[in-house]
Amino acid sequence: MTRKELDVFKKQVLNEKVLLLQGISTKMKGSPKTGDHEGEDVCDIASSDRDRDLTLRLSERGRDKLKQIEEALERIEDGSFGTCDQCEAKIPKGRLKVMPFSTTCVACKSKQEKYRKLYEGASDYALARDLDTDISKEEE
Repeated sequence: MTRKELDVFKKQVLNEKVLLLQGISTKMKGSPKTGDHEGEDVCDIASSDRDRDLTLRLSERGRDKLKQIEEALERIEDGSFGTCDQCEAKIPKGRLKVMPFSTTCVACKSKQEKYRKLYEGASDYALARDLDTDISKEEE
């Protein structure tokens, strides 16, 4: 990937970071404070607690996305951006335009989803994948 292309992706990722941080800041400013329940009835308190829990969950998702953004920026700087973590193939630019945080190519992501669906409820997807690989080797 050329430096110019990387700069375009970097700008896109940085724009997403700004939007995310603005969104988190807005949500946190509007979230109800714990303990501010004086004069409220039980239903109001429950509603406030539910709203606060929702805000915290949303901010957790925001932290996860922020981590993905930071990792994408690191990959842009170290030159590994656009390379699949699993098979080291180039991730198509179209995929990166839509999902600039992608760390896997479509084929590897499809495999991950297949394993996730096959072994949903299993605590260790990597173990399940290794078991599947071992079984495949035995069948050869």
